[in-house]
Amino acid sequence: PPVVHKGIRVTDEMSLRVLKEEAGYARFEVERQLAKALKRKGGGLTGGTGGNVVSGNFVTAQPVGVRDGIDFMYTGLLRRVEVGKINQAHANNDVVILTSLGVSPSGEIFSVKSESLAAGVASSLSANKIIYLLNDPGHIRERDSGNVIMSLRLSEAKRLLANFEVHVDNSTGEYVSSNKFEPSVKYFLEKIGFSTNALLNGVKRAHLVCPSDGSLLEELFTRDDGTGTMISRDLYDGIRRAIPEDVAGIMELIRPLIESGNLVERPQAIIEKEIHTFYVYTRDGLVLACGQLKRYEGGYAEIGCLAVEKSYRKSGKGDAMLTYLERIGLKSGAGSLFVLSTQTMQWFIERGFDPVTVN
Repeated sequence: PPVVHKGIRVTDEMSLRVLKEEAGYARFEVERQLAKALKRKGGGLTGGTGGNVVSGNFVTAQPVGVRDGIDFMYTGLLRRVEVGKINQAHANNDVVILTSLGVSPSGEIFSVKSESLAAGVASSLSANKIIYLLNDPGHIRERDSGNVIMSLRLSEAKRLLANFEVHVDNSTGEYVSSNKFEPSVKYFLEKIGFSTNALLNGVKRAHLVCPSDGSLLEELFTRDDGTGTMISRDLYDGIRRAIPEDVAGIMELIRPLIESGNLVERPQAIIEKEIHTFYVYTRDGLVLACGQLKRYEGGYAEIGCLAVEKSYRKSGKGDAMLTYLERIGLKSGAGSLFVLSTQTMQWFIERGFDPVTVN
């Protein structure tokens, strides 16, 4: 078995030879499948020209060297990312493939830990998201209810690692913990560690996805949080001012609340007319929460039409939308914020609103 120290594998000459063969095989297999898909789509990811699958010396590596008296031989660290070259490839509508092998300036080849390489490249590119495919299905559950936690804020992920006394160093790939875990738990916590490092260095979101058919599509393109775990850098990440294209999503979101009597009837024509007063939380193009901020004379502003998609109602998105609207309202000069409600007033009272009579 290979020698592993603090999560880093020692790569000898024989291991490097095997890695070269396997990395080459994997790269060509991925390239073949992507090329076929791009050709079937018509030549590009966005329907335009180009759409080639490219690989090359987009990263350089350096040796880990000797640590704690252990010579890691051909195990390497990410040294440099050719951001300009990768951006140019993306501008040409090309897909860039990287393997875990990096070449040093002197021409030597080193094996870089895949998770560390991915986090480093994503950070250098200020990527919108990084996705890790797990070896085994893995989830975090709430201690009291046992419910699966589908999303974490960056601060929560950091606190989780601290509670388990886990430290992951992205620059070296080291995993250190004073606790002993089952291999699957250790693997999952390690991925959370690399994800938090990526988010701390500019990546917006990280996804840990189960290794089952269709799980990646479910994670990215469904409204029910998919099958994996998402870690987000900012409480307000994904909240923006609504645009006309959001009207259909807002209507779909508020329709069940209108039917249950929690929201007053709002015809689509009214939402279209007042769309500039709406804000939405979106994930991969889907409207998952919305709110309205209407400004009045005299320094007043009304918060209304606050709605959250059912599967997100315990994830803090309602609180995030409310505090975002409060901040926007106060920033615009409103001295008083009010809400008109008959059934959900208690929720607002718990968040600092005072009940008053209508004059």
